[in-house]
Amino acid sequence: MRYIDTGARNATHALGDWMASLKPEDIRHLRWQSGYFGSDGLAPMLPLIQRLASQGLPISCVLGSNGGETGQKDIEVLVDLIGCPRADARIGILSYTSGLFHPKVYHVTRQDGSRTAYVGSANLTLAGVTGLNVEAGVILDTHDGDPVPPLDEISASIDSWFDGTRPNVETVRSLTDIPPLVAKGVLGVPPAPRQPRHAFSGSGGGAAGIGLKPLVKFPPLPSKSTATAPGSPATPVSTKSPGTAPTAPVAPAAVALPSAPLSPFPPYILFAPGAAAPTSGTAALTGSTLPGGATGLVVRLNKDSARHFSGGTGTANISVPVASIGTVRFGVFQGKYQRPRAEFGLRMRFVSGSGSQIAQPGTTNVMVYGYAPGESGHGDVRMVVPAGPAREIRDFALGLGHLAPEVGNPMILEWPTSVDPYFKATFVEGSVPLFNTLDTMLTTAATAGQLVGQGAAWLSPGVSPIW
Repeated sequence: MRYIDTGARNATHALGDWMASLKPEDIRHLRWQSGYFGSDGLAPMLPLIQRLASQGLPISCVLGSNGGETGQKDIEVLVDLIGCPRADARIGILSYTSGLFHPKVYHVTRQDGSRTAYVGSANLTLAGVTGLNVEAGVILDTHDGDPVPPLDEISASIDSWFDGTRPNVETVRSLTDIPPLVAKGVLGVPPAPRQPRHAFSGSGGGAAGIGLKPLVKFPPLPSKSTATAPGSPATPVSTKSPGTAPTAPVAPAAVALPSAPLSPFPPYILFAPGAAAPTSGTAALTGSTLPGGATGLVVRLNKDSARHFSGGTGTANISVPVASIGTVRFGVFQGKYQRPRAEFGLRMRFVSGSGSQIAQPGTTNVMVYGYAPGESGHGDVRMVVPAGPAREIRDFALGLGHLAPEVGNPMILEWPTSVDPYFKATFVEGSVPLFNTLDTMLTTAATAGQLVGQGAAWLSPGVSPIW
């Protein structure tokens, strides 16, 4: 057992220092409950959260929204980071009409079955984790000989908020659960004005206006739907047999967002009204679906889109068919030319006979070229293939003794939805039956003159394995 107290202004006593010391590869379950929550408080645990989410491992979090003051955007960021919707990602929100939800407990279970936890006064907020506030607590760890029963009681107490025995728990399973909680006043209520604190000015000679500074600092969280831990290694993830598993249930239809054409761009390019910057995530979706119930595209790799798999440099792009563009709600990129642009998170995986290896989440954008005044171009729409995740996919393939994806190979590009606002790209090893299925789909569409765009066919439900 170790007692930590930031009143001593020692950086090693900050909650965030302990959180950042946890080795993501050692952890198989993360739990916490915090009376107050701000998404910037997640920064010291970002690599751990991303690793657990990429492996489909459990994350259970119970948060207070005392007075309804927890922000809507903070919960959206949390939902995005822990990978909702999935069975092992659980969020509970507590908001009472009298009294507060006030615990501050953080618990992890390691791969070897050992446990460690912090119990103390620090909320999961930036001020709490960085040591800006004076906080105190104890750290228990079975590695240090601390008894197992108290640590099991901690994890059981957090789990009990999800077993149906405790009333008034609002559960958030996806982004679609958040607006109703805002409407009910459980989230997003503006905080009541607080009286300003005045510096001490008595005659006793005391210091006036003494302030505290953070003891530790962390990089800010990436923006919503683009969370990536720079330099974090990707982790192999086993799934069911590739090409045979059904797809996940189709997400409920999104609410249509206001969208309109904007001159001088073609009328099928739709914009968020007044958007002077790129749209992002769910705000970059019109609410329309792909034609014929398609869930995405089957794309044949070309020299451009396969650039990073062959060790090439520069920007790799996938050509986006005009027929799919009605689903995207653009903003305006303010560069040399004002171009329509929408930004999304991107997940990539390599499917082989032994399962799937998933790269760390990356970011992409869909951008329209060739229409801005003075701009040369062919009037096309492109989606960026980010270099980092693509090179991880190449390394996965080579590490398993397979060829890296190459020109002529088929790939799956699943479309974002309001529930899961990520593009998802799947690359398949040649000996897997799914590879031949995709290749046949493209060949058949080409022969029948039914390709959509350049070297692409619509992806039917039931083709892509579950992530």
